[in-house]
Amino acid sequence: MSNTLKIYILAIVSFLVGTSEYIISGILDTIADSLEITLAAAGQLTTIFSLVYAIFTPILMGITSSIDRRKLMIFSLGLFVIGNILAFILPGYGLFVVARIVMALGAGMVVVTALTIAAKIAPEGKQGSAIATVVMGFTASLIIGVPLGRIISSLLGWKFIFGGIALLGILAMIIIRASIPLIKGDKPVRLVKQLALLKKRRVTIGLAITFFWLGGYSIAYTYLSPYLLNVSGIEEKLLSGVLLIFGIASLFGSKFGGFSTDRWGVQ
Repeated sequence: MSNTLKIYILAIVSFLVGTSEYIISGILDTIADSLEITLAAAGQLTTIFSLVYAIFTPILMGITSSIDRRKLMIFSLGLFVIGNILAFILPGYGLFVVARIVMALGAGMVVVTALTIAAKIAPEGKQGSAIATVVMGFTASLIIGVPLGRIISSLLGWKFIFGGIALLGILAMIIIRASIPLIKGDKPVRLVKQLALLKKRRVTIGLAITFFWLGGYSIAYTYLSPYLLNVSGIEEKLLSGVLLIFGIASLFGSKFGGFSTDRWGVQ
C-alpha cells in the first residue's frame, strides 16, 4: 500500500472524529427537544467537548509521547469508540455530557497522532500537503457528516448517529492495524520547555491566529442550524444543502492552504 493511500486512510479517520464533534451543530435543535433542554444547554455540549479537547490533548500527548504511533492511534480510537457507544446507550443530558468528555479525550489524541503519522510517512517536501489532507478529512465532516447526520437524525433518531460512528471507528482500528507501519514515538519534552516556546513571537502569533480562527468558527457553526431555521427562516428541507455549501468552502480552504504551504512556505 502506498504512503499516499495511507495518508487518505488517516484523513478518513479524521473525518469520523470531525463528524462526532461537529454533528452536534447540525442536530442541536433536535437534541434540545429530545432531552428537553434549552438550545443554550445543548450548545454547551460543544463547549465541553472543545474544553476537554484543548486542555487534555497536550497533557495526554506528552504522557504518551514515547509510545509507538500506531499503537497510540489504535488506543485513541478505542477510547473514541467507547465515548460514542456511551452516547448511543446512555439516557439523559448528564450522562451524555460524560460520553462527550470520553469522546473528546480520544478524539484529541486521534487527530494529533494522525497528523504526526502523516508528516512522517509523507514524501520529502510534501509534508504540508499530507497534513492538509488529514485536515481535509476533518473539514469533510462538515460537507458529508453533518448534512448526512441531519438526515439520519430525521429518519432514525440522533442517537443512531453515534452508534454508526462507533461501528465505523471499530472498522478504522482494524484498518489502521493492517496498513500503518510501526512508528517510534518521540522523546518526552518537559512542559517548562514547551511553554518556553511562547516567548518566540512567531509561535505566539501562530497560536493566536489558530485560537481566534477556531473560536470564531466554532461559535458561528455551533448555532448555525437553529439560527438558519428560526431567524433566517430557511425551510428544514433546505438546511442540509446550506450546511453542505458551508462545508465545501471549508474543504477548499484546507486543501488550498496545504498547497500554498508547500509551494510558497509560511512567510
